[in-house]
Amino acid sequence: MLVLTNITATAYSHGLENPQNNPSNVDLLPDQIYENAMRLGSDWYYKPSNYAELVSWYQALETAYPDYLEVFKANELYDTGTIAGGYDAYYVRITNESLGLLKPEVLFLGPPHGDEVAGTVGLYWFTDWLMRMAFTNEQPVEGYSKEWLRWLIDNREIYIEIAHNPYGFDHGPQRYDGHGWDLNREADYDGPGTPTGGIWGSVPGQTLVKFVNNHTIRIGCDFHAGVRMLLYPWAMTHPEVSGISPVTGATYTHAPPDFYFYDVAMLRTGDYMGDYGGNFNAGNVGPISDLLWYTINGGIAPWAYSADVEQNPVEDPYVEDEIFGNYPGAGILWSSPEMSEIKNVAESTFGNDTIHRYGAEVRRYCLLQTDLAQPYARWLPGTVENDAVVDYGVPVDFKWQVNGSLVVDHTYLQYSIDPDPINNPEFTTEDYNEHEGDYYGGTGWENAESGQTEGVTYSETLTTDAPGDYYFVAKAQVDQVYADVLSPETYGDDPYLRIIKERTNDSYYEMINGTDGEEEIIGQTWWYSPIIHVTILPDTGSPTPPNIDGPTFGKPDTIYSLTFVATDPEGEDVYYYIDWGDGSVEEWIGPYASGEPIEASHSWAELGDYEIKAKAKDFYGARSVWSEPYPMHIGMPTLDIDPITGGLLNVDTIIKNTGDAEATDVQWRITLNGGLIFLGGESSGEISYIPPGGEATINSKLIFGFGKTLVSTIVEIPESSDTRQQTGNVFLFFIKISPGGGV
Repeated sequence: MLVLTNITATAYSHGLENPQNNPSNVDLLPDQIYENAMRLGSDWYYKPSNYAELVSWYQALETAYPDYLEVFKANELYDTGTIAGGYDAYYVRITNESLGLLKPEVLFLGPPHGDEVAGTVGLYWFTDWLMRMAFTNEQPVEGYSKEWLRWLIDNREIYIEIAHNPYGFDHGPQRYDGHGWDLNREADYDGPGTPTGGIWGSVPGQTLVKFVNNHTIRIGCDFHAGVRMLLYPWAMTHPEVSGISPVTGATYTHAPPDFYFYDVAMLRTGDYMGDYGGNFNAGNVGPISDLLWYTINGGIAPWAYSADVEQNPVEDPYVEDEIFGNYPGAGILWSSPEMSEIKNVAESTFGNDTIHRYGAEVRRYCLLQTDLAQPYARWLPGTVENDAVVDYGVPVDFKWQVNGSLVVDHTYLQYSIDPDPINNPEFTTEDYNEHEGDYYGGTGWENAESGQTEGVTYSETLTTDAPGDYYFVAKAQVDQVYADVLSPETYGDDPYLRIIKERTNDSYYEMINGTDGEEEIIGQTWWYSPIIHVTILPDTGSPTPPNIDGPTFGKPDTIYSLTFVATDPEGEDVYYYIDWGDGSVEEWIGPYASGEPIEASHSWAELGDYEIKAKAKDFYGARSVWSEPYPMHIGMPTLDIDPITGGLLNVDTIIKNTGDAEATDVQWRITLNGGLIFLGGESSGEISYIPPGGEATINSKLIFGFGKTLVSTIVEIPESSDTRQQTGNVFLFFIKISPGGGV
């Protein structure tokens, strides 16, 4: 079972005094720099003019995102002094502090060599991009989802050292620090190299040691430039140990015990980073001293990986723990990305959010390494919602991915009516184990290439045998092949990497009483998604689909009433869901007695044909299927008057509705003008209803008179009207109408 222990977040910068009269420190943020920093992300990934400006950019992000990002002076936190040249060692922490700390940690160092700037600049733009894409309306490119980016921030602690060599970054820039030392030659592993001030002679080095020993960092790096490579231990040591890549088949010397994990992880990382600075492949991804042609003693990467000599006694000859103490924070999957052949690359090479250059490559590196820090199973869109209520017999869908790993050995669902399906499962689904024992495969990072992936998605559609409350969880076992180290006769049987021990040995336990309290790592070989609760309703028998009755024609903006009736087999009260066909619905109105017709009214605004449908549910939620569609045509009436006819006593005519909607409240009038008309000179009336295609006859009053006359008929409603006139002769009570006439 996954156990996460969180404590209240501690703000590293709280309570620290600000040094005075130090021009290299940036305690107060100028308004103009803040404004500039806030607008940069959507334009270009600019290079800062100096370390102070770069720190101010991070502080601007801290101001904008105070719950997720903190800038602090690590040298003051650990009382290591001031960096040569009067600098502070600024670190950055990215995490959702409201969820506490003690999460899996990663650490990315700004380059130890001040003139190798791609990593220093790229780390800021990664941070800026991550905050904007997670917490603003900007949409991530390359297929990232805001939900996943926020998940990373909720479930990881990302630490960034803004620059390991601020003096070198500001002066020239140059390789060495203010003492003229190489800060990647002072680590306590097969060191020191030259030129240095001895083992951990520098303040950045001493600060790094204390930071690492006070945290359980899973993954870390120090960025470099001068060649295009992805490097990992060893440097100079263990030249006799060779490893063959399970991916490319290439052979490397100076291979570490966790060579296979390093090889697969870094090849995948190189593919995902992209090819802007050059392709990563078997020829430039590998152990430091297998690929580089010069001596490297006292490098950071081998130290961060292996210098815990209590755990890794084979490395004791290379570590002066008798003088400097052991390094319990080591055991980190540490790599050294050599980003560019040119060290001080131009601003034009960083790109922006959509122009993918070194900025995008640093971003991709950091995202992938942050994800890898701990395995997890994550639900994907298309999965039933937590606390969903589902009818008995209705299938329930689940989709998930397994990440934070290189290979998925097993994954499946298990579920139970017990609220703890992790420890008390009753049912399981198919075990997806096609990659068991492989070195890679089955994760959400498959076919990673230049910021894109074709990840594996697992899915199940389930129906339960009985109603009730069910609890579902996805579980996964990953990376088991990496429990076996390379050359155990040299290194012993156990991996050096804590991330391998954590995921392959359920007896593994590590605790460091560090800066944030007691940091524990509890080994486990199975990893679990969040639990999903689904209520399956009893099969009480569904109501019948509603029967619908009412008008089938209508006019716009006129309210019409229709009746609906459904019957429940158990006689339970029913609720109705009505879809009026125009995007409007009535959501579960009721309850109403079973079999009792109910009336609902609606009006339609637009002309056209609509299909009304409805469904019913009973008290327990058992639902009917949809009713048959009930047609409703919304149109307009059109009135036409037939020729007027005469005869004895009166005249008459037929009013027709030739439109496609009913005509209601039709007003009509017949008048006779001319001659001597003593009776019936004007008649009027109202026709209450003429259906579409229907007709009605109207008759004048009793007519009595003499002479030639003009007979006029007028009909009208708001939507339509018509007039017809014909001549005629009246002789006493007889009226003769001439044929034809005007309309």
